[in-house]
Amino acid sequence: MSKKLRVLLIEDNLNDVDLVRQTLRDGAPNDFDVISVPRLEEGLQLLREQHFDIALLDLTLPDSFGLETYHRLRTVADVPVVVLSGNTNDEVALEALELGAQDYLVKGTVSGDLLVRMLRYSITRHRLMSELQESEQRFRVLSEQLPALLWTTDCQMRFTSSRGRGLPSRPLAPDQIVGQSVKDFFATKGPKAPLIALHEKALAGESQSAPFDSEGHWYHAHVEPLKNAVGGIIGTIGVAVDITSEHKLRRDVEAAHRIQQHLLPSGEPLIRGFEVAGRCYPAEHCSGDFFDYIPMSRGRFAVVLADVSGHGFGPSILAATIRSYLRTAAVLGNQVHEMLALGNRLLVNDGDANPFASVFTVSLDSTSRSIQFSSAGHPAYLVRKNGDVEKLETPCVPIGVREDEVFPLSRPIGLERGDILLIASDGVFETRRADKEFFGLDRAVAVINKYRSHSPAEVVERIYQAACEFAGTTQLDDDLTVVIVKGVTRRRPLLSDSDGTSS
Repeated sequence: MSKKLRVLLIEDNLNDVDLVRQTLRDGAPNDFDVISVPRLEEGLQLLREQHFDIALLDLTLPDSFGLETYHRLRTVADVPVVVLSGNTNDEVALEALELGAQDYLVKGTVSGDLLVRMLRYSITRHRLMSELQESEQRFRVLSEQLPALLWTTDCQMRFTSSRGRGLPSRPLAPDQIVGQSVKDFFATKGPKAPLIALHEKALAGESQSAPFDSEGHWYHAHVEPLKNAVGGIIGTIGVAVDITSEHKLRRDVEAAHRIQQHLLPSGEPLIRGFEVAGRCYPAEHCSGDFFDYIPMSRGRFAVVLADVSGHGFGPSILAATIRSYLRTAAVLGNQVHEMLALGNRLLVNDGDANPFASVFTVSLDSTSRSIQFSSAGHPAYLVRKNGDVEKLETPCVPIGVREDEVFPLSRPIGLERGDILLIASDGVFETRRADKEFFGLDRAVAVINKYRSHSPAEVVERIYQAACEFAGTTQLDDDLTVVIVKGVTRRRPLLSDSDGTSS
């Protein structure tokens, strides 16, 4: 059984009260619960205390008269009101409806069925109007607070409406925009300016988007055809969002990318007995990885690879700083472990919030055709020509963690013709595919063995391609840096080969 609708009847004439009750019983015996009071103040008190679905209001009461009665009720409760009056004056009825009354009934002229329908329609209409007003209010608040401008124009590209907070370059209220031309408002230069072209294409039936600048600000605009009910184009509808900050950030990132690319080696070093190649593949414009080739004393060459956690603009700045520290340290140190120690102290005392990076450094000695390495939380892998793999690592934390960290230097290790040293960032081994499986060391070594006879640059590229194919993408989620060092001539025997000591 459905819940009865509660009706508040404010009527001082008992005969009229009985008439309304009887009329509703005739139309719907069990659908309405009528509560009646003879005075407006009593009705207002009930509205404050209880819920009613609708109010039937007589405009002539002992304590109130005329349309003022309706005004007083509306200030107390948002309830649908049907005016019930003996006044047949059409002007009064029209004014009551204009003020918000759902209907105006003349006493004694309505049947039971009609009164029931009118009350139900009034309740439904009031509910729908309230929902519509709430929706419009939400849209108005939302659109007025949007950091954008939404507009419509006619076919002459004159604004016909506008919503939003406006644009920083033209801080005008919406009502100040209507009537202006798009060209004048956005201060575009020339008839073929991007925004003019967007509107022209929209008037021709095309939806278009494009960035444009106006008085020192950058915006992204989207303009579509505005159509009537039968599909005819009657103007345009567009939105513009201020992207000045994003535009500036993008330019800064691109500038940082150019600087970082300039800091990376422009070519491969010529080192007798070795072939070397490296490449950095950033996940974004800027990378937290870097590699470098640094000349050292006694004809040796240092190869450095560093992996700063994260990727993007911030880590790339830190990477450039670390590179500078390591190059400075290389001038002062005689070996790669001394370079790491000095670079570590510089970084620890930098003053920034805990900057650190894992680093692998290796010196290439063209005289003995040998290598010596030192690492800071970062391993490398020596893939012998017979397929054996040796992990090269010293048990140290990344640089920037502890000022007094000691970085040991390995014994000299001979690099025979065909031996390949793989130095790579974590992005290589931690590349994952959809099933969460890692690319891993074994797959990287398999690529090296397959392309062992190729140049180091070719091997680097093949490793990157294999990682992308494994992940099923052309752009990896993490920075990926690879350096390949290949032995190309027979080395002279080392003292350590016979007695196991380090030179």
